[in-house]
Amino acid sequence: MALRIFEIDPTLQGVQGQIWDRVNGYRYWKEELKKNEGGLEKFAEGYKTFGFNRVEGGFTYREWLPNAKQVFLAGEFNEWHNSTPLENEGFGRWCV
Repeated sequence: MALRIFEIDPTLQGVQGQIWDRVNGYRYWKEELKKNEGGLEKFAEGYKTFGFNRVEGGFTYREWLPNAKQVFLAGEFNEWHNSTPLENEGFGRWCV
């Protein structure tokens, strides 16, 4: 498959590899978001899921940290100690 942009602007031929890297990266993440989050549109509504949200009986806190190995929530409530670990929910989601 060719990109028409290379016909429109021949000066881009020299960076064709970098452009294809970005196109393929976009396609990869678009498919991952479709598979794991229900699509790009739903993922864009992350404010409904991530951060602090009220739930029955209190609050929940969720972050998307895809490369994290371990995550803690620190603040005045725990005297800024790493004593409140978040649980890995998969696909980069961490929650407490």
